[in-house]
Order: sequence, then C-alpha cells, then structure tokens
Amino acid sequence: FRLKTNSDIEQKLNYYCGAARFLWNKSLAMNMDRLEKGYSLLWYDELAYWTTVWKRSEEYGFLSECPSQILQQKLRDLDRAFRDGFDRRQPLKRIPVFKKKGRGDGIRFPQGFRIENKRLFLPKIGWVGFYKSCAIVGKVKNITLSRRGVKWFASVQVEQSVEIGRHLSSTEI
Repeated sequence: FRLKTNSDIEQKLNYYCGAARFLWNKSLAMNMDRLEKGYSLLWYDELAYWTTVWKRSEEYGFLSECPSQILQQKLRDLDRAFRDGFDRRQPLKRIPVFKKKGRGDGIRFPQGFRIENKRLFLPKIGWVGFYKSCAIVGKVKNITLSRRGVKWFASVQVEQSVEIGRHLSSTEI
C-alpha cells in the first residue's frame, strides 16, 4: 500500500532507515573484523547487548531515538544473513554486504502497530494514511515500510488459513 506521508513523517522514516542501516553496517563491520582475526561471530543476542550499550553512549546515542523493534529486526536480518551465508545447504552462499543510503531502505515493525480502515499507527511516528488498494485478510503479523523513489510503501504480512482443494487427475477431467 502506498503511504500518504508529509515532510515530517518522511523525515522520521528516513532517520529510522538511516539508524537501522548504521546498525547493520556497524554490526557487520564488527563481525567481519572478528572473522579476519579468527574469532567467532557475534550473533543476535550479543549484538542486541551491544546495541543497548551504544544507545547509552554519547557517540551512538542517536540510536535511542529510533523504535527498538526496528533495530532488533535489522539485527535479526543480519543474523539470518550470516547463518545463510555459512549454510552448506544454501546453493548461492554469500557473506552479507554493507548497505548504502537510498538502496533498499526499509524497516519492519513486528508489533505496536494498528490498522484502522485507511490509517496505520506506527510507534514513535503516529497515524499515517494509506491508499487501501485491497482488503487485508488474515491476522496481521508485521508491517514493512520501504521507499521506492520518493514514495513510501507499507507491506502487510498476514497469516491466514487456506484450504487446498483436491486436484483432479487428467483421467477425471
């Protein structure tokens, strides 16, 4: 769904995407340095601890202005990327790469959001309107906000039960 944003909302979204990108790059740099030195990787739990330390510091205190869920989800994404990169069963294995500004900017809210008609409530942002192009069917699990060009979009992930009917064989047709 395309969001109906104003300059204030877009500024917050850009700021949150920047903070999430910074955390990804900082955590990735730490892990790459550890790999070069022959140490084990820092996984989600250790990186989440470092995030709380960074939030309290003067240098990285700007991270505390961002909803913690966004940062946690970005660390989970990095954890998953490293696990996939070292998984022998993955045919296209590769180590995660650093993220650049404006390329694939996106943040995910796993909780704390609400959807009412054509409005979406997001933590630390507030109510944002959106163009409801189709019905939202099922239990909403999370919302991902992403930017394409100058427009912002919300992707709503839902869980629903779908009954799969019996397929007819070619002889029954």
